[in-house]
Amino acid sequence: MTKADFIYTIRRVALLLLVAAGMAAFVAAPASASKQNTDWRIKIKSAAVVNGPRVTLGDIAEFYGDLPEQTRADLSAVELWNAPSRSRKPVRVNRNKLRVILQHYLGEMVRNCIIPSTLTMQTGGKVMSQEELQRAVVKVLTPQAEAMGGDYKFRDYKLPAHLFFKDSMDSLRVQIPRALRPGSNSIKMKVVSVDGRVLRQIAGSVFVDLWKPVPCPVRPINRKELVTPDLITWKSKNMAHLGNRVWDGKGGPWRVKVPVGTGQPIMRSSIEPAPVIARGEKVTLVFRSRSLKLTVPVEALEDGGVGQTITVRNLQSKRKVVATVVNAQTVQVK
Repeated sequence: MTKADFIYTIRRVALLLLVAAGMAAFVAAPASASKQNTDWRIKIKSAAVVNGPRVTLGDIAEFYGDLPEQTRADLSAVELWNAPSRSRKPVRVNRNKLRVILQHYLGEMVRNCIIPSTLTMQTGGKVMSQEELQRAVVKVLTPQAEAMGGDYKFRDYKLPAHLFFKDSMDSLRVQIPRALRPGSNSIKMKVVSVDGRVLRQIAGSVFVDLWKPVPCPVRPINRKELVTPDLITWKSKNMAHLGNRVWDGKGGPWRVKVPVGTGQPIMRSSIEPAPVIARGEKVTLVFRSRSLKLTVPVEALEDGGVGQTITVRNLQSKRKVVATVVNAQTVQVK
């Protein structure tokens, strides 16, 4: 054994004796406080950054519960293994190996350890947890969600479990390829250097629920029935499942072309312009060109709303023509 190894071993033994002494005093507290004082845990992180030559328990763990400050400090200082090289990519240690190492250094205290399936480590730089990434995404998306109106909620995040940065000065930039909308949205996360260079790009997604009031019938509305204000109430619905297919309640007059049940959102595909010309009515057909305007009486062979095309029959020649409805008295061809 070299002199350096001997000194390191002596220091480690001394440190463990200090920790053991602290825990012994901890356990030896009066019975009335014992139950409370043993309520503590050591949670091993799933991702950690190490800055020294050796990985310490404090680098990879978080301490919870009623641990004395000195015991917490002593445990944090326990050295476990050599830190990975700064030039290496993040390295992983699985749960079984972690448990063996912790048992070696902590003994029975390993029972109070919460150990993840994998610990990923990097020397130098920094790491963002999934919770931190989520907060960064929410910060960027919230202004757009507010602009949509209604009540919104972000859920079903598809984000990395953690994100390592090679340099502590690197930053995260969150972008969305297109305007935020109800439903699933793609996310781009970029790792950017201090001089603005994009070092990495990571894809993700988030689902947005958006509740807004939409028009719904107070009773069933049948086919060809006019949609009038007395038949409509407004109910809050999740636009993530309706998209832009729901009627906004504007325009008209409208009539139903597909029956709509009580309380169901009225979709744009369920309504059509209410006819201003009914089948069998006599109207005027106007023909326009650059130098000519003709008018002839015709009979409507089908219902039609403003802007719709219907078939009409010339009352003089009996010829059928397809024309556009202009108003309740006029159709037009060009």
